[in-house]
Amino acid sequence: MTRFGSLLFALSLAFAAASLPAHTPEKHFRRPIALAWVGDGLLAVANRDAGSISLVDVERRKIVGEKVVGKRLSDLVAIPGNGFLVATDEEKSELLLLEAKGSVIEVRARAATPHSPVNVKVTRDGSRIVVASLWARRVSLFRVDVERGELHRERVTDLPFPPRLQWLDTAGERLVLADAFADKVAALCLPELRLVSTRTLPGHNMGGIALAPNGSDLLFSHQTLNPYVPTTRPRVFWGAVMSNGITGVEIADLFDETRQPLAAFGHLKHYPVGGNGKGAGEPGLMLFTKSGTVVLGIRGTGEVAVGDGLNHEWTRLSVGQRPVAGILGPEERFAYFADVYGEAIRLVDLEKRTLAASISLGPTPKPGLLQLGETLFHNSRLSLDGWYSCNSCHTGGHTSSQLNDNFDDHSFGTPKRVPSLLGTAETGPWTWNGLQGSLTTLLRQSLATTLLNGERKQGRATHLDQEALVAYLFTLPLPPPLSEAREEPPSPEITKGKLLFDKLGCNECHRFPLFTSSDEYDVGLHDEAGIKEFNPPSLHGVSQRDRFFHDGSATSFREVLEDAGHPDGDGLSGRQLKQLIAYLRTL
Repeated sequence: MTRFGSLLFALSLAFAAASLPAHTPEKHFRRPIALAWVGDGLLAVANRDAGSISLVDVERRKIVGEKVVGKRLSDLVAIPGNGFLVATDEEKSELLLLEAKGSVIEVRARAATPHSPVNVKVTRDGSRIVVASLWARRVSLFRVDVERGELHRERVTDLPFPPRLQWLDTAGERLVLADAFADKVAALCLPELRLVSTRTLPGHNMGGIALAPNGSDLLFSHQTLNPYVPTTRPRVFWGAVMSNGITGVEIADLFDETRQPLAAFGHLKHYPVGGNGKGAGEPGLMLFTKSGTVVLGIRGTGEVAVGDGLNHEWTRLSVGQRPVAGILGPEERFAYFADVYGEAIRLVDLEKRTLAASISLGPTPKPGLLQLGETLFHNSRLSLDGWYSCNSCHTGGHTSSQLNDNFDDHSFGTPKRVPSLLGTAETGPWTWNGLQGSLTTLLRQSLATTLLNGERKQGRATHLDQEALVAYLFTLPLPPPLSEAREEPPSPEITKGKLLFDKLGCNECHRFPLFTSSDEYDVGLHDEAGIKEFNPPSLHGVSQRDRFFHDGSATSFREVLEDAGHPDGDGLSGRQLKQLIAYLRTL
């Protein structure tokens, strides 16, 4: 587009925004999760649960339009300079090309993506789109033609972990993806989508990726769980159990092809967030102004922190319930945040460092148990001093794959791998030694001895809160098997693997249909207290896990079956091992 054409486009949008008709929003839950500018003073908001795009006139602070475009939106990005946007629909596994015309959003094209797309990036020239797909563990490259309204998928690359956040450099040549749950990051080269390296960060539950002001470091906001520190009051109070912060790595290090792909980082920079008495559970998105101001969303405590630099003191502002997305205003005086559970856009004045205003996205029904439970699950203010939430360890309801030394097994000094909660409602008993037959009792114990909710001066969980949390846990679905998410064709190896599973007696502990049992078994492992019998975790969803056993000592099916010989796999031939793994990928 020429400079004159761009000017005409901007003027037309400004005129349209000034004459937008009145809009009466419908009454429903929206759950805003992404923001993008589509014109001068016009902000587009992607709503997860409504599957809609809301248009906000930020000058008048009013909603001027809303349109349902999908089932469950997961991200939204503007294509530079032309009024087009791209969005991802996690439920329908689609990439959407959208066009904003005044107060109207039109769907110009849809394209299938690998299973569960959760993040989208657009190259600076607007010609290509990169999509991260969660359960397919894939990243896809699309070509876009806005004039014809077309999306074309060019290539797909498998990843060694389930991705969510992405960072794309301005040249559109280097791409970094972060693990949706645990501590992995991957570097890829575009347009080939060639995997350069997979590295491990000292943290999990990553909430943001951003280029540092120095232009040479990449910053990741995350949490860090110390497996060797018990969840006692003094340790939680001082932030020794779970710390929150930002880690900087050199981009050149990530893309250094002379190093081993899994090599440790040569140099890391760490910037802590929160302190004793005032934790900052679940740090999220990061924004940097041209003047050097740093803006950080703190998801778990419902705050936004503003500072003069990463090493400076933060001014923390309460902005609602959970700010999950943010964007700077055109003049960088204001930052705009999507408060997913507050159903609103929060405006932060960066000069005065105050919450300037809130824009409601529309009326909502009265929250029920499920809505309350989801909000509480992601609320760090349930824990002592706000250091962490349920979501901190069970990120996305799944698992961070970290070890935690809590009292769920009635002992300290015996850290155990954090289990996934997806589909957990039907797979009791709970805890690694099967001590809890009631999910409600386990939840109450976790609130008391892991989050130390009873130690809080205010914000203690009520019986209704406990009931809501349990109700929410019952709604968490199992993830799709990896083979299903990647649409792998049926294979005779899978059938043979199933027969081998039964022949080896795997089904004695992992009994059909839940692939678990209520007993404890000695499988040749023990914890620090000498306990040798453990309750078998369900194998439903096992293909979407990356660590195994109570101590997380195995990182692949091959290590479980061959290296650990679990339970009698040390005598398997190479072909039998391949068959059994093929079957496990279908669970």
